[in-house]
Amino acid sequence: MSALDLEDRLLTVARDLCRRTGKRPREAFMRRAVSSAYYAVFHALCRLCADTVIGSIHHKSQAWERVYRGVTHTGAKAVLTSSKELSAFPAEVANFGVAFVLLQKEREQADYGPAPFGKYFADTEALVEQAAAAIVVLNKLEDSHRRALAAALLVKARTS
Repeated sequence: MSALDLEDRLLTVARDLCRRTGKRPREAFMRRAVSSAYYAVFHALCRLCADTVIGSIHHKSQAWERVYRGVTHTGAKAVLTSSKELSAFPAEVANFGVAFVLLQKEREQADYGPAPFGKYFADTEALVEQAAAAIVVLNKLEDSHRRALAAALLVKARTS
């Protein structure tokens, strides 16, 4: 299974969970759908970094996996919300960042929030489709922007 398959499979799971529940959504299904949608986006970002730095043909190598695993949730959020970092990118990267941060917030609520989730079919499906659209945007980035984004996500910028 390649990383691309993982993204697709996670989106498929999220979509299936949205459809599976009949008229009343089961809260656990909506929670898992949101979580799967976020993780599809996160894994797409990890794959972008590994493919850019190591090369997709080496996806079974330790080096590729190390770069893939080098992306962190908090680090990605920091880069994708930094106006200084984002100023070097086209608007699509900022839009991806908005979707990433929203999905991350919703995933944290879905996975850890003790209160009733309060997401229904339309809300959850919208988040899943936002994740799918964000992945499309990420996959269409020019090589120069992919390299710059990978560097920003993997290497902490020095302040002096």
